[in-house]
Amino acid sequence: MPELRILGGHAKGRSLRIPDSARPTPARVRKSLFDLITVHFGAGSSLLDLCAGAGAVGLEAASRDFIVTMVEKNAQAIATLERNKRELKVEAKIIRGDALTFLESASHFDIVFIDPPYTENLEQFTKKALALVKLEPEGVLISQHPIQIRLPEIPGFTLERRVYGSNVLSLYWLEEQEL
Repeated sequence: MPELRILGGHAKGRSLRIPDSARPTPARVRKSLFDLITVHFGAGSSLLDLCAGAGAVGLEAASRDFIVTMVEKNAQAIATLERNKRELKVEAKIIRGDALTFLESASHFDIVFIDPPYTENLEQFTKKALALVKLEPEGVLISQHPIQIRLPEIPGFTLERRVYGSNVLSLYWLEEQEL
């Protein structure tokens, strides 16, 4: 696997350790992801990285001064996340637990990024996450998945798909609620 590096912010160029259990978001996808979200959000915005793995997205956001929470259930991945955070000297909250269980009691976030293991039923996982998530107005839930999977449109969200080779980012933008 190629070396994984932070692409922007104060930890730019620094390497990340990768746990055996992780399938990190490729650099091209991360660059495009941050190009997209920094149009709408910036330093101080909240980002939740569910199924964080190596922390490529969450730690990238922390390097750019987002307020980051990462949730991961694998013990080895948690240890690697803690070490990466310490070595990068970034601020991020790391929680060991199940992603969907965490969402049941989580507060509001501007951005929620999900990249569950591909062994999960990604359509079902994304639907459950969208039903549980609490987004800030104009917030977005972003699901990374293989191109072979086409996630459905969900009422209350505007779906935008971005394709990057074999990877897709499905962005579910929270629609404005009428009063």
